Amino acid sequence: MSEPVAEEDFTEESTKVIEEKGFVKKYLLGDYDYGVLCMPRLNPWKVDTKHKLQYYGKDEALPPLLAAFLGFQHALAVVGGTALPGIILGSYDPTGKAAPYLVSYALITSGICSWIQIMHAPIPKTRYFLGSGLMCLIATSFAFLPTAEESIKLMMAEGKTFDEAYGSLLGVFLLGSVFQAGIAFIPPRILRKIFPPWLAGMGVFLIGINLTGVGVSQWGSGGQFLPYGSAESIGLGFFVMCVLIFLELFGSPFLRSTSIAIAIMVGYILAACTSDRNGNPYVDTAPLEEAPVILFLWTKTFPIGFYAPAFVPTLIAYIVSTVETYGDTCATAQASGYTPDDPYWDEALQGGLLGDSVNSFISALSMVLPSTTLSQNIGIISLTNVASRWAGIACGVWMFLFGVFGKFGAFLTIIPLSVFGGMSTFLFANIAVSGIKVMTSEPLTRRSRFILAISLSFGVGTIIRKDWLTSTAFLDCGAIENEAKKGLCTAATVTMGTGYAIGCIVALLLNSILPADLESMEEEEALPLTAKKVEESEESVESEKLEAEIS
Repeated sequence: MSEPVAEEDFTEESTKVIEEKGFVKKYLLGDYDYGVLCMPRLNPWKVDTKHKLQYYGKDEALPPLLAAFLGFQHALAVVGGTALPGIILGSYDPTGKAAPYLVSYALITSGICSWIQIMHAPIPKTRYFLGSGLMCLIATSFAFLPTAEESIKLMMAEGKTFDEAYGSLLGVFLLGSVFQAGIAFIPPRILRKIFPPWLAGMGVFLIGINLTGVGVSQWGSGGQFLPYGSAESIGLGFFVMCVLIFLELFGSPFLRSTSIAIAIMVGYILAACTSDRNGNPYVDTAPLEEAPVILFLWTKTFPIGFYAPAFVPTLIAYIVSTVETYGDTCATAQASGYTPDDPYWDEALQGGLLGDSVNSFISALSMVLPSTTLSQNIGIISLTNVASRWAGIACGVWMFLFGVFGKFGAFLTIIPLSVFGGMSTFLFANIAVSGIKVMTSEPLTRRSRFILAISLSFGVGTIIRKDWLTSTAFLDCGAIENEAKKGLCTAATVTMGTGYAIGCIVALLLNSILPADLESMEEEEALPLTAKKVEESEESVESEKLEAEIS
């Protein structure tokens, strides 16, 4: 007969079991309500005010499983947009071998650059920082895509191979990142006066409009066997759009924030299971079979050169990218609980802008287009109520792993262009909408409306009819024998043939020469008291820092 267990032993044993059961929740899962994040909306027209997710600040540690889960959510939200520039530029390679590497390099670089942007490292013996210290994630910037496409077409028409043409652009991006680094040291108050919101928003809007045309071109692509605009191609892209709308209506917060990746996957499954009117498959798996299982940066390299005609449009793209980073950093700081009155606000802006330039330099060295911050992740912070940098670090790990696994990058390149087109058209149009939001974030005066009208006349006009400023009847670069003059002519052709470049140049010029009108002066005088205090405090802080440096 067994001896009875003492009451003290029973209490100690039960306490030990309870502690063991609570270990998983406390140290791995945390107290986060996963159900609210993953629960679909059965009635999308009813606002849920009962459930509120726990808030995690930017410096709060997350349980490992929660960090991995939220990092995966962020990664799914940006993986499609990160891979898209590599897929578009890789399509110009006649061999078809460049695209998988460009996609994998972009994913790896996104992870590395996100880690740099998330940290807030002080630069020794200065008052400057590298990285915003916020949950800002990095991906390839779409601002450089129009210039890259136009330049690659011109260089390949001159007889260069795709590798040579692409490598020549990388040299331009490397030099341009130095220019962007100089902008990072301009105080935010002065930067805002040079690039007011309406001007910055116009640049983003023009980029979105330009790229929407690229998305529509992909949407109607019939591949190898169908003509452009075939019913099958339009149907596949439209199906992706319908999936996006369905997820927005009934999806959980997790599904809505990752709807782009899910829509691409669902569209790919439909395309893989069907064939066109002639019985030809939509999906060619040969690139996937040929791709290496594991790869890293510089597995395939491109000879770095310099294509001077692309330099001016690239500088404009860097200005637009910088302004995007400025806005995204401000929005992320607000989502993280900071206000312009906090001392950390300016530190985050300066560190974020410098981090953006360093990341662009690293991106060009890594054989991809320059990078910038992403606005999609700001919405995820609002959905999940988690601003912790640990979620961003976990997202960087996921993106790095996606890129290192070579088969994943190759898989993204075999998705039919019509499927990607349905997604990218939405994504690029969303960029245009973001530009409108920035343009109208402050009231437009008569002066700003006038400048916008003139600038958009050139910008939108160039996008709609690209050859109106670049036709041989206006600029016949081929007829010029002097190489220096021919190079200047080609540079002017590239600049004037890029909608956002010519639009921003006109806007910057008019903004510098047109005097302020009475309406804008009255609005400046009518600024709220808090805004005036913020500007005065910024001026006093800058003067104090300057006096400290002099002493």
